[in-house]
Amino acid sequence: MAKLIKINRSDVYPDIILDKENGVFEIRGISLSQDARDFYQPVLEFLDEYATNPNKVTIFVFNLKYFNVSSAKMLLFVFYRLKEIYDKGNTVLVTWCLMTMILKKRGKILNT
Repeated sequence: MAKLIKINRSDVYPDIILDKENGVFEIRGISLSQDARDFYQPVLEFLDEYATNPNKVTIFVFNLKYFNVSSAKMLLFVFYRLKEIYDKGNTVLVTWCLMTMILKKRGKILNT
């Protein structure tokens, strides 16, 4: 299993850090990719593997200034993976950092 995934931000992609050893899981910046499925696929694969042997506590930080519809769909899949980890009896804490009221509403939708 990959213990670390790090993707550096660009004009359309967020910074992503998935570090099992140090317990750092974060997506930050903006996500405007039109090919969000391809971009987020390594994240989903990491979480699928991570779910087989997660840390006792998983803290995942979403600190997004903006994201488009394509990215929202993939973020929903990230939430599904986190819920699967939680449903197996593990502790999962999600921090949703808000930059605008629109994102606050989107965050509530994704959390339901």
